[in-house]
Amino acid sequence: MSEISEDLVTVTWQAMGTISSAQARAEMAMAGREQPELLAFVLGSVSGCSPEAQELAVYLYFVIYKIFTVSAGKSLGPVIADNIELHLTRNEKLLERLEPAHTRFLERAAHLETRAQPFVVKYLVDAIMEAGEGEDAVQLSEEEGGTLYLVLKTTIDVLDEELARVESIGG
Repeated sequence: MSEISEDLVTVTWQAMGTISSAQARAEMAMAGREQPELLAFVLGSVSGCSPEAQELAVYLYFVIYKIFTVSAGKSLGPVIADNIELHLTRNEKLLERLEPAHTRFLERAAHLETRAQPFVVKYLVDAIMEAGEGEDAVQLSEEEGGTLYLVLKTTIDVLDEELARVESIGG
């Protein structure tokens, strides 16, 4: 399994910020066709969040999806709901175990948990932490930030697994 480079993550998210609204809609529609269950999972999971948080979640989903497809050099196979649920449950259990932990332990656990795609997870964390800054600031409650992290970390995990599968069969 390939680690996605920090440069690829940076170039991809910066490129997503420069596309036109029409191109963004077209690319998002394609992402929805290629990963319908994953997009439905993201949309359903953030439906209780504010409209701004929902919009941010969809944008971050799209950037993460593009990072993985650019890394693969092509579309990935569709992720199935059972696999999404498996990774979601795993991530929820990890967060439950870490909740009462000491801060230094949390930092170490977070580092270990991001080994597979550390730069993609770093992008996600930075985007959530910096959401309230800048011209297009989105104020997230602590709960919304946690929801976005859990949902999009699960997205990273299932796309990473699919990327590994595609790489193992050579395309």
